[in-house]
Amino acid sequence: MTGPADRPGPPPVFHEKRTYRRRRLIDAARIAPVAVLFLWLLPLIWPQTEGTGLRSATALVYIFTVWALVILCNLVLSRRLGSGPERDEDAPP
Repeated sequence: MTGPADRPGPPPVFHEKRTYRRRRLIDAARIAPVAVLFLWLLPLIWPQTEGTGLRSATALVYIFTVWALVILCNLVLSRRLGSGPERDEDAPP
């Protein structure tokens, strides 16, 4: 039977929970502009045929709803990312 010391390659990397969550928040902040652009451009591909198409008022309500949700999401992301990791006063910058 082979033990963990007998396996080739580097040992598995385990990140601290706080570090892992912070990295995922940074990833979300990086993806957010692309997601928002997609959501804002979505009304352009809605069907525009006469009689069955969506009205422009519906598209405007959708755009402003997405805009309000973007503001709320950015507020949450900035608050969570703004509270950075605690630093030791003795540690070099």
